[in-house]
Amino acid sequence: MSAQAPGAPLASFEAKWIEARPELALALRFERVGERDARAAFACLVLEIEHAAFGIREAQPAAIKLQWWAEELARAATGEARHPLTQALASRMSAAAIPPREWHAAIVGAMAQRDPEPAADRETLLSAYAQLYVPLGAIEAALFATDATTAARALALSRAARETAVLPDALRDGKLTLPLDLLARHRLARGDIGGESPARSEALRDWFADLARELSAVAAGGQLGVLRATMAAADASRLAGAAKAREPLAALNDALAGLSLPITWAAWRAARRSRR
Repeated sequence: MSAQAPGAPLASFEAKWIEARPELALALRFERVGERDARAAFACLVLEIEHAAFGIREAQPAAIKLQWWAEELARAATGEARHPLTQALASRMSAAAIPPREWHAAIVGAMAQRDPEPAADRETLLSAYAQLYVPLGAIEAALFATDATTAARALALSRAARETAVLPDALRDGKLTLPLDLLARHRLARGDIGGESPARSEALRDWFADLARELSAVAAGGQLGVLRATMAAADASRLAGAAKAREPLAALNDALAGLSLPITWAAWRAARRSRR
């Protein structure tokens, strides 16, 4: 077997996540040369942890993967990284001197996402996601001198959108990805939202429009790096489009699958603005 180029392991993770998040490729084009690999590695690391927290349906495989990451991040904090992503971040992690408790808090927050309680309102729902994203935002700020609170908020808002996109599957798994007060305003019971209906569509339009407004403001606020602002702007554009659609849930899922011209334009503008 031929030897891989030094950047090959990192490139394989980039390719994996660009397929799932195509705006990542656009964002990386605007990153400064000296920042690109570290930014890409951290973004992919966040996506790996998110996948274990939200994307693996079976509890035991998810727990095993999160425990593996807990051990790897503990090793990386002492300069003994073994995974390509943590190895790519090794010098940054050493310079930033991130306390091990921050990495531990991120994994604990990821584990907390496996069995969430129904949220009474929007802020309660976002606070539940914040158990994962506040420590990740603090780590991102330490590594790249961005604003921790803004990064955490952008990640939580995008996660709220992406968890709503899989609403039928979430309901089958016993999870409610919409706040209860939203259902109450639209006179919907939990059992009403598993299938399409005019009331469910109207509730989703309201929810997507609300998330889009804040996510767009966060993306444009100038407190995020290029990559995070680009990804936030792309999701804000997706949500805004879905909020105007006749079938908002289907529209959001279609938008998440690629980059339409409006999404690309929003992401490109965010990248240019953040680069400046």
